[in-house]
Amino acid sequence: MAQITIIGAGSVMFTRQICSALLSYPAVAGSTITLMDIQSEVLKRSGQVVAKMIEQANLPVTVKMTTNQYDALQGADFVINAIQVGGLEPWRLDIDIPAKYGVIQEVGDTMGPGGIFRALRHIPPMLSILKDMEQACPNAIFINYANPLAPLTWAAKEFSQITTVGLCYGVRYTVAQLAGYLGQGPWVDHPSTPERWQKLMYHQVPEHIDYEFAGINHMTWITKMQANGEDLMEAIRQIPNNPDVYLADGVRCEMLKFFDYWCTENHWHCSDYVPYFRKNEDMINRFLPLRWNLLALEEKVHAAGKAEIDAQLAGEQDFIIKPNMLNAPKLINAMISGERVRINGNVANQQADGLLIENLPQNCVVEVPIWVDKTGLHPQTMGRLPTQCASLIKTNTAVQELIVEAALNKDLNAARYALALDPVTATVCTLSEIDAMFEEMVKAQQVWLEQYR
Repeated sequence: MAQITIIGAGSVMFTRQICSALLSYPAVAGSTITLMDIQSEVLKRSGQVVAKMIEQANLPVTVKMTTNQYDALQGADFVINAIQVGGLEPWRLDIDIPAKYGVIQEVGDTMGPGGIFRALRHIPPMLSILKDMEQACPNAIFINYANPLAPLTWAAKEFSQITTVGLCYGVRYTVAQLAGYLGQGPWVDHPSTPERWQKLMYHQVPEHIDYEFAGINHMTWITKMQANGEDLMEAIRQIPNNPDVYLADGVRCEMLKFFDYWCTENHWHCSDYVPYFRKNEDMINRFLPLRWNLLALEEKVHAAGKAEIDAQLAGEQDFIIKPNMLNAPKLINAMISGERVRINGNVANQQADGLLIENLPQNCVVEVPIWVDKTGLHPQTMGRLPTQCASLIKTNTAVQELIVEAALNKDLNAARYALALDPVTATVCTLSEIDAMFEEMVKAQQVWLEQYR
């Protein structure tokens, strides 16, 4: 049993996904799930959903709700951060303003102007959670899901001694997709519709597939993959010759052909992190012939999810109670039950016994395999990445370092430098254009950036 707190629990879709997997584990019996959000109406709906899921799972689990952050954290064992400051409104500004300057982002939640400004919005409230945790639950594990995941997790480890891990399903999604491309598992579509988005969450990596990986969140490299002990790396390098795969994943196919390794995230997301695919609209259309508006998709996902949840609350449809792509439930179950499991997680590269990835910066946050058991988190030392892969990562960690500096020191100039170093922005804009874009974004988002004044 444990006390599990979700901050930002008014995001009912995420809360439902977490509890879908969490309540599939008998070891959580006797636990308390505390939901916290600053908006009482959305919090109430999430509470209704979780209560109904507990009833369906037939487990003795208690759900509590509060709008008071400190109260939610009292005595917690696990704290899950799922905040999204301002909802979709600032995200729309993150996309629309840079587009006026020729910076066309596919997602805008990790790198680029969108990722930088999302970090500026998200890091200060995250630090307030950590500050409260130091008093209310100093021994709890802080599990960050909020994007941009790497700089948030980096800021957390610089700010606080609270044990922190950033979690994302990108590695498992990538390996499941690779298995499908190689005929070693079912084909896994990109989440381009609400139906595919929902289906993706319940794909699993086939049991006969073994794999290793290392990198940073959203730029992690698959360094080993086997099927029943047979090496698949050469087969992966032949993937671009498959026209169906190339159509679905052209950007990552091009990256593989040139840099020799396959990386996370899906190809439209990947194109936001490197300077090779987004110089102009013609180039984008050439490498990403199949595209979709992620903001519009997000709205469709929420609309479809609302209708589905309405039916579930009315008893017309069952909730899904089973493990899914999310790693937090696996982590929590392992620490409660003592079962030993491996997840992909984001932690400080510098550990007590050395660097997890030798040729990445000592102070950055890296994504590596982590074994979890009753005693805690045990990140694996991964040695050196191929130099070309590490070099690409460093173009991103340079930006992340400045983002963290900007947020911790309330220094917007550091964020301005980060924007100038961003690979896609620097490919398209002059320094004067970058400066003008930055000023316009600060002005448009000042209601969410008051702490920087």
